[in-house]
Amino acid sequence: MLDVGGLPRVFWWVWVSTLVARTGAFVAPFLSYYLTRSLGHSAAFAGFVAALNAVGAAVSAVVGGVLADRVGRRGTLLGALVASAVTLVALGSVHAVWLIAVLAFLAGLANNATRPATGAIIADIVPSADRGRAYALNYWAINLGFAVAMLSAGAVASHGYSLLFMGDALANVGCAVVVFFTVPETRPVVGPGAGDHSGSTGDVASERVGRLADVLRDRVFLGFLGAVLVGAVIYSQAQTVQPIMMGQDGLGPGAYGAVAALNGILIGVLQLPMTSWMRRYTHGSVLAASSFLMGAGFAVPLLISAVGHPMGVYAASVVVWTIAEIGNTPPQMALGADLAPAHMRGRYQGMSTLAWSVAGIVGPLVGGWALSAVGASAVLWASLLLGAVGVPAWLLLDRRSTVRVAALRAAEARWEPVSVVVASSGLSAELTGLGSEPVCT
Repeated sequence: MLDVGGLPRVFWWVWVSTLVARTGAFVAPFLSYYLTRSLGHSAAFAGFVAALNAVGAAVSAVVGGVLADRVGRRGTLLGALVASAVTLVALGSVHAVWLIAVLAFLAGLANNATRPATGAIIADIVPSADRGRAYALNYWAINLGFAVAMLSAGAVASHGYSLLFMGDALANVGCAVVVFFTVPETRPVVGPGAGDHSGSTGDVASERVGRLADVLRDRVFLGFLGAVLVGAVIYSQAQTVQPIMMGQDGLGPGAYGAVAALNGILIGVLQLPMTSWMRRYTHGSVLAASSFLMGAGFAVPLLISAVGHPMGVYAASVVVWTIAEIGNTPPQMALGADLAPAHMRGRYQGMSTLAWSVAGIVGPLVGGWALSAVGASAVLWASLLLGAVGVPAWLLLDRRSTVRVAALRAAEARWEPVSVVVASSGLSAELTGLGSEPVCT
């Protein structure tokens, strides 16, 4: 079992806030169902709305990351949660086509802006050596909350679809309340001894060092983003190509629901012990193995013609790529945080989130086209190939990131430590530097 001791108290409040938000995540999985079954719109319109929501999420990945560095993690997170609650209530209340489209975009914009801020907060308050298990625990909370949401969504919807929107909005408000009263601002501030900056500790210029363009010039991080994108494109098949293939093989919605539930059950059971076991290896080696398993997992249905039992084969497929998912997500988040200069963690987290958002748009489009144009076997072989390509990519990044992270830690060690008392909304919490990490305020 994963060791949960030694993590800052603020992290556990972030964990609680994540769990609260995800237990009410009703709308996204049921939006297309609501539009077609309740409002009577076409499947094409439902797909268009889903695409707009995904585009909004992609835009907010970058915007949310920049705001987390400029405005602050706490302010960005609170603003995004409140905006998400408002747009969800509005989306569930309107019927005009153009309003639904606009609000779906805004809902994606507000909801995804929370991710860079949350990721940056965890990176700010948890030392590098413990970030892998911190992100693993937070990812576990995400999946645990989502499982609760899916189990209760049917009962909520039976009393009216508007309650799904209200419940999701209330979960966002509940998350905001937890953050407001328990999570201080954690954005690092360069002290007076940092580099070429002079002046007081509160020097605004020192708080805003770096630009988004600096992230795009970071070759090591761009390589990281490329590897993330490849893996995310493979993973996107779970919600698109794989259910279509199951239908083509004669399996109904109930079968797809069963294998989808298997994914959640496995994450709930295996996430913590696997994370504890993976701590003995470097992030890059774990990510390399996970990349191959991800591609191999989605290629398992190639065995259907030999085995002859589609349900068992798809269940095996889910088992393999779920193990890859467990091995992929927390180390990936930890490595992305390690590669970021402390004062630009929001931007770096935002670009990582953007890679997943782009994969969520590109993956289904390319996968769906390929499934129709060249057939299922070609798609599955392509998944296996992409997963194999990720192995040398992650191993190369592992070597380069080791040098890069050492240089960053050496630079941050020269930052002058400052102890600052945070007082906001009745909350007072003293934050001091963790190891060689810069001081937060």
